[in-house]
Amino acid sequence: MDIKVALDAMGGDFRAIPNLQGAYLAASRGVGEGIRLKVFLCGRKDEILQAIPKAAQDESTKPEYRVDVEAFEGFLADGRFEIVDCPEVVGMDESPSVAVRAKKASSMAKCFHLVRDGMADAAISAGNSGAMMAYGVSILKRLPSIKRPAIMCHFPSREGVTALLDAGANVDCTVQHLEQFAQMGKIYMQTVFSKEKVRVALLNIGEEEGKGNEIVKETHAILKQSLGEHYVGFVEGRDILMGKVDVIVCDGFVGNVALKTAEGVAKVIQSILKEEFSRSPIWGLGAWLAKGGFMAMKTKLDYREYGAAPLIGLQGLGLVAHGSSDAKAINSALRIAAHYTKQGLMTKLNAAFGSIENEMARQES
Repeated sequence: MDIKVALDAMGGDFRAIPNLQGAYLAASRGVGEGIRLKVFLCGRKDEILQAIPKAAQDESTKPEYRVDVEAFEGFLADGRFEIVDCPEVVGMDESPSVAVRAKKASSMAKCFHLVRDGMADAAISAGNSGAMMAYGVSILKRLPSIKRPAIMCHFPSREGVTALLDAGANVDCTVQHLEQFAQMGKIYMQTVFSKEKVRVALLNIGEEEGKGNEIVKETHAILKQSLGEHYVGFVEGRDILMGKVDVIVCDGFVGNVALKTAEGVAKVIQSILKEEFSRSPIWGLGAWLAKGGFMAMKTKLDYREYGAAPLIGLQGLGLVAHGSSDAKAINSALRIAAHYTKQGLMTKLNAAFGSIENEMARQES
């Protein structure tokens, strides 16, 4: 199966080098059985070509992440990589609305154009997430009836994975937006994880009825009706990693704070464990004996394993990677994009939302 992905080679805090290294890892290691991956490297061609040897000599990354220049050039020659020259780049701190209007030839915009035109199956960028949302809506358009697409991130939990949306695309949300996020999250978990009974909850400051602001309380009442048995009520921040529910709904401000807090806690735990185990030879021996368990925990808490979060609600597949993504994260993002494409995620989402829209119209009539 041929899968084509448009990668914003200029996106992220470190520009081209980690993007090229991640693409190289994906091409050399593969992204799934029976999948032949093609990557469009969108960005300034001169900068990309200059970055290839740097990506091979980058001492700040692990040796296994570094590019083999000869092999990389081989991927360019056989068509697995294609450089798409884009004169403009969207800055990490740039206004999304200004970027969409003023930079129509940016590397990020080109990724979405390739998806829109049927040349690529997915667009990925570790760049400005607000601009990703703005370009996605402008170029790919929204699914019918969807008012606001949302960034959906995955949290590791005691029972597998919990999806949270919105993770930062929409800072201010209405009741209708939150209700649609809940519907999208439910359909996503049913489609991607084959969960028949999806448990959906609203993130709140308490589990009791009457807690929260007016928007949360009104959304709570609506979700009871629209989701029925799938809606389980409120959860608190401490429940995100416990696996009590499958989907957690909140506005993008709260969701992004929760995401960044969880990432920070994971890093602090790893740092503290490393420091404490180095204090005593006996503790160090215990750590060595428990190495397998600690490595499993580290892998589960590592955001790079998930690579990128999908923008749910667009008429095409767009994925937002972390701004500090390294080669491992970009490789994971490409693997996830291939997985979604192979599963036919967009076709299933379109069909599911079409059914919801028809049912809503029937009920109103």
